Amino acid sequence: MAYNVEKLTKLKSLKQLAEKINADFATKTELNTLSGKVDGLITAGGEPNVITAIKVNGTAQTIADKAVDLAVPVKLSELTNDSGFQTSGDVSAAISAAISQSGHAVFQKVDAVPEAADAQDNILYLVMNNQTNHYDIYAKVGEEVVLLDDTTVDLSGYVAKEAGKGLSANDFTDELKAKLENGPEVAADTEVIEMLTEVFGAAS
Repeated sequence: MAYNVEKLTKLKSLKQLAEKINADFATKTELNTLSGKVDGLITAGGEPNVITAIKVNGTAQTIADKAVDLAVPVKLSELTNDSGFQTSGDVSAAISAAISQSGHAVFQKVDAVPEAADAQDNILYLVMNNQTNHYDIYAKVGEEVVLLDDTTVDLSGYVAKEAGKGLSANDFTDELKAKLENGPEVAADTEVIEMLTEVFGAAS
């Protein structure tokens, strides 16, 4: 049956809609064909937009329920210390070991100077010197034992204490001391005039 599309506007709109659908949308047959292809991929084991393998440094991880749980270390103790970094405990132990091995020099009285093979490091040997009645100090230096010093004290540069004096003494004469205590003498006017007359002559 023929119809006038200009008069029946509703039919014209329906025709334009049908033409748009036919041009822009897939038909049922095309959808069925696409659905069949998807079903075929699923049957073959393929899943669109799904990661099938995850590797960490080349090692495949277990996938459970399409998810992978990666364990990320959150503490240094969970890592391998392949660079040999020192912990606080390692540093404290190293310092303590270094201190214990450093040794401290101590004095030790002996009857005779020890042989180098028997002498110990960090030991200052005190050997009585019968001539000075003081101890001589020996120590091992390298592969031999040497005299370092003795315990005698040289007092030749000191002044003996005198009775009645302290650490210093007044060596001024009594006359000089009296002048300092009494102050300088002041010349009289006649003495000044006499001195000026002697130097410049009498006034004319």
